Amino acid sequence: MGDYTYKVTAKKRKLNDGTIANVAVFAYKPSFMCGSESYNNRMHFETGCYNAERYVDNSPNFTGLAVYEHEEFQVAVPVSSGTFTDAWFDMRLYEMKNEGNQGEQNDIK
Repeated sequence: MGDYTYKVTAKKRKLNDGTIANVAVFAYKPSFMCGSESYNNRMHFETGCYNAERYVDNSPNFTGLAVYEHEEFQVAVPVSSGTFTDAWFDMRLYEMKNEGNQGEQNDIK
């Protein structure tokens, strides 16, 4: 249980609607225990999250959209950071579904 951190990769996937999005992969499970800041900082660096943030900031190949690596249906979510939590991503999906945005096009239920 809890939040998981994902990182955006340079790998891309073409979705059913023709949209191209960067693939996001699991990076690490952050700790929220007292004194865990150094652990989280180390994991952020060791798992390549730092590089993912640089990629998003500097690469012309970044699409501005991310999709989970392993999903039965693919829904791209707009991202502006190289890392995010699954809770954040799921909240964006929920908002998109309620707005009737991309969610309807990709059959979010």
